[in-house]
Amino acid sequence: MRHQAGQIIDHYEVLEPLGEGAYSEVYRARDTNTGRVVVLKSPDPLLFSDPQVYQRFTRESKIAQLLDHPGLQRAIELREDIHEPYLVLEYVEGSTLRCRIREFEHGVPSALALDWATQLADALAYMHASGVMHRDLKPENILVASGDKLKISDFGTAMMEGARRLTWRHMSESVGTPDYMSPEQIQGQRGDLRSDIYSWGVVVYELLTGEVPFGGDNWLAVMAGHLRRSPRRIREVRPEVSPALEAVVLKAMRRYPDNRYQSAGEILTDLDRLDSLDVSSFDLSPEAPMGGMGTIETKRQLWVYVAAVAGGFFALLALIIIVTVVTR
Repeated sequence: MRHQAGQIIDHYEVLEPLGEGAYSEVYRARDTNTGRVVVLKSPDPLLFSDPQVYQRFTRESKIAQLLDHPGLQRAIELREDIHEPYLVLEYVEGSTLRCRIREFEHGVPSALALDWATQLADALAYMHASGVMHRDLKPENILVASGDKLKISDFGTAMMEGARRLTWRHMSESVGTPDYMSPEQIQGQRGDLRSDIYSWGVVVYELLTGEVPFGGDNWLAVMAGHLRRSPRRIREVRPEVSPALEAVVLKAMRRYPDNRYQSAGEILTDLDRLDSLDVSSFDLSPEAPMGGMGTIETKRQLWVYVAAVAGGFFALLALIIIVTVVTR
């Protein structure tokens, strides 16, 4: 982290670093004009010379500024009139959904899980209506504010509907975290709003059961699970969960996009009528492996993905080393 507590950036005073990701650094700061606490997010300077890093940061900034919904972390401003631009975001006092899940040994209480599931679906419905796909929905990217109000954050991998493909050199279009990625994303496809719906289902599955649907010794095994296995039924783990809620979550997690809910609005409709939902109309039987692939083909495609990501990682590492040597 290159900024330290007490440092002044324009009219913002850095209070503390919050963390860093693959291409950006995040800080908690105070607006010296208003006293408001905010979040500053800026690209890693070692990568900023790469135009694709800049394009990705610009895309995230535009998307964040486009969205205005209580279930989404709000963007306040984008500072572009300086050498290294940064995005100013709403600061949410609280923790992540990941931290909250860890508070419960065998899953979140059903009533709270249903409330959170509804909040997330409502935020996704707004986001999708605005033409935005998040593409990396997971508990780490969901903030829990006071009153158990959720806010989806981190639009670094988000995509505007109809936008051109944007990738880093040598890197696959696949993005996301294996535990929550849709089968089509695992296969290297861009995905669409139904990919977010799949991830919503995985997150709610974890809320209810305390575990992700597909585990494994490594992330390759996890990805194979999304492509070939069926998740354990929720009520086998938590019998008190209503059959209707289980049916909604498992439908969102159907392997083929056409078999899932086609919009977050459809999810909201069914969540609102759980007491009268006809569960017998839901086909929750196991589906064929994604694309009908055999075991050998599945492993081959996954290893192609592994090779692409590994190649991107080493290319990125080489870029960091080159920039470090040049700037010394």
